[in-house]
Amino acid sequence: MKVIKNINNNVSLCLDGDGYEVVVFGSGVGFVKPPSEIPLEKIQRTFYDINPNYLNVISQLDGEILEISKDIIDYANIKLGHAYSSNAIFTLADHIQFAVYRHQKHISIKLPLYYEVGSLYPKEMKIGVFALSLISSSLGITLPAEEAASIALHLVDYGLKEMDISRNNEKTRIEKCTEIVEEVMGVHVDRKGFNYCRFVTHMYYLLDRISEKKAILTENEKLFDTMIEDYPKTYKCALAIRKELNCRLQKEELLYLILHINRLCVREDCY
Repeated sequence: MKVIKNINNNVSLCLDGDGYEVVVFGSGVGFVKPPSEIPLEKIQRTFYDINPNYLNVISQLDGEILEISKDIIDYANIKLGHAYSSNAIFTLADHIQFAVYRHQKHISIKLPLYYEVGSLYPKEMKIGVFALSLISSSLGITLPAEEAASIALHLVDYGLKEMDISRNNEKTRIEKCTEIVEEVMGVHVDRKGFNYCRFVTHMYYLLDRISEKKAILTENEKLFDTMIEDYPKTYKCALAIRKELNCRLQKEELLYLILHINRLCVREDCY
């Protein structure tokens, strides 16, 4: 395997003997400088057909969380009889890393559909429960039970391009919101990038909750006050989006929207 790019200490993008790109995992492989060959004994696992939009995301993921995500997807493939692609490992790892971040910052999000998810998707819910157990044993972090439902929904939704692309009216509204982010935050958003897909997914769920008059339930009022003080520009952006959507967003929704705008902007290097 010839190294093209080192992603982190234990992950590199390589070319195999047939010239195909492959993401390689292995202890210390990231210390092998391009265009050198990685000794085969260092390679622990390889992943083909990785969406190139995910490479920057992979570089920001914790190695231990990547291993956890890999084990969860392997388990899901066995238990659900699916064939989740390698890309699912990285999107789930990003999801878990954000959940860990929220936990560390004491941001509590209560899913309004927790019991419905367990009823509708019992097999995926069991995978979510397994995931929380694995996260706890590996990281020593006990995530709230609601995260099992969130992970279950991630498994259900994966491969559907986040949401139904035929929802043209909502696509137009989300595009206008994206333009607001660009204007207020002073950043160009790559519509083909992974960051944008994640932001769009959140916006679709937000629009669903608005139409169904459901809301995220949190206990984060003090955190909300801190966030608007620390990120006044992002708060201004969230208020502009609320105005564009012509709806009433409670503090809980605004808090979550602020978090997603910040994630989009930080990873698009606007700060």
